[in-house]
Amino acid sequence: MTLAPNGSPRPRHPRLRASLLAGELAGRVRRLARRGGDGVHARGLAIMAVDPHAVERLARGRVSALVTGTNGKTTTTYLLAKALGDQVAHNYTGANMATGIVTAYADSEAPVAAIEVDELHFGSIARMIDPHVIVLLNLSRDQLSRSHEVARVVSAWSETLATGRSTVVANCADPNVVAATPPDRAVWFDPGTRWSEDAQVCPRCGRLIDWTADSWSCACGCAMPTPSYRRDGTILIGPAGDRHDMRLRIPGEFNQGNAVAAVAAANVMGIDTDTALGRMAELDSAFGRYVHYDVGGRPARLVLAKNPVGMRAALELIGGANVIVGIGAEGVDGRDTSWLYDAPFEWLAGRQVGATGRRRHDLALRLEIAGAYPRVGDDIHDVARRLPEGELYLIGNYSKFVRWRRERRWQA
Repeated sequence: MTLAPNGSPRPRHPRLRASLLAGELAGRVRRLARRGGDGVHARGLAIMAVDPHAVERLARGRVSALVTGTNGKTTTTYLLAKALGDQVAHNYTGANMATGIVTAYADSEAPVAAIEVDELHFGSIARMIDPHVIVLLNLSRDQLSRSHEVARVVSAWSETLATGRSTVVANCADPNVVAATPPDRAVWFDPGTRWSEDAQVCPRCGRLIDWTADSWSCACGCAMPTPSYRRDGTILIGPAGDRHDMRLRIPGEFNQGNAVAAVAAANVMGIDTDTALGRMAELDSAFGRYVHYDVGGRPARLVLAKNPVGMRAALELIGGANVIVGIGAEGVDGRDTSWLYDAPFEWLAGRQVGATGRRRHDLALRLEIAGAYPRVGDDIHDVARRLPEGELYLIGNYSKFVRWRRERRWQA
C-alpha cells in the first residue's frame, strides 16, 4: 500500500504490486550488468509482463493529459508538465509507448500526469488511460518503413476519438487533425505555422484544399475552425482576446506554437495562462533538445529531426549558422532515406555542411544536389573542425540524436 497525493492510503491490486517489484528488479539487474540506456523499456516490459493492466491501474484516479502527433510531442509535453507544477507524472525520456508510459506512472504518485504518446499507439493508450484532455499537434509523413500514410492515421484517430469524454485540444491549422477531431469536444488552437505538404487534399472528400496565409478551406465545406487560442508572433491570444507575451527560453518559432497548445491544455486542467507561461519560461531544453554541446572544441546546439517537416523546422531554426547533419539507419530510424529529398536542403545551397552517420553518403549526395558542399566524416569533432568558424548546430535523426545526447560534453 502506498500513499495517495492527499496522504491517504492507496490500495493496490496484488498483481500490480508484484509487477512493480518485477520492474524494480529488472532495473537493478540492468544497472548491475552496466547495460547502456536509461532502463525505462526494460522496467516497463517487466511490469507489463506481470500485469498487462498496469497502465489502467496506475492511471486510475489521476487527471491525465495525452499529447500526440508527428512532430513536437516531447517538447510540448515538457511545456505542459512544467505548466502543471511540480507534482506531475511525466515520461520525460520520450519513451512514448506502453512500456515507457507505465514506468512514468509507476515512478510518481502525482495526482496529474502529462504523457507523450506515439501517434500510432495513441488509440490503445487512450483506451487504457481515459484521459481528461488530449492534445493533437499535427500529422505528416514520418518513417514509412515502420509508419503509415497520414490518411490511415487520421482514420485510426477518428475511430478512437469518436467515443470517450476527453476534451480534445486540437490544431485547427492542420486539416488532418481537424478531420479526426469531434467538434463538440474540441478546443481549437492555431500554432501560427503552416505545414501544408501533407494536407494538399481534403481528408474528407479528396478535393484540393484552398490554402491562404491565414486559413484553409475545401469546396465540400470542410474548413479551418475558429481557434480559441492562437499565436501572433510571440504573443498568445486567448479565448477572450486576452494577449500574453510568450517569453520562452527554448528556441524556434515552431516551439512558440507548441507552447500555445500546452497553454490551452493547461487551462483545461485548471491552470491559468499567466501561471502556465511563467512556469514554461523556465524550460530551456527537453531531454537533450536544444542543449549546448562541446563538439570539436566549439559550442553547438543539439536538435532532433526525423522526417521532412522536422528537418524543415530545424533548418528554419538554425538560420545562417553552421550545421552538421547526422543520419543513422538503426531500427528506430528506418532504413529508407528517400525522405531526405522531401526536406528543403536547398536552403543550405552554397554553404559547407557536415554530413555524418551511417547514411552520411546518402546525405552527402542529397546535399550536393541541393547545391551545398558536404564535409563528410564519421567523427563529428573532426567534421566540426573542418567547418567555418561561428555558431554551430547538430541536427540528428533518432539514433544520432540519442547517441550525441549520451556522449555529450556540455557547454555552460
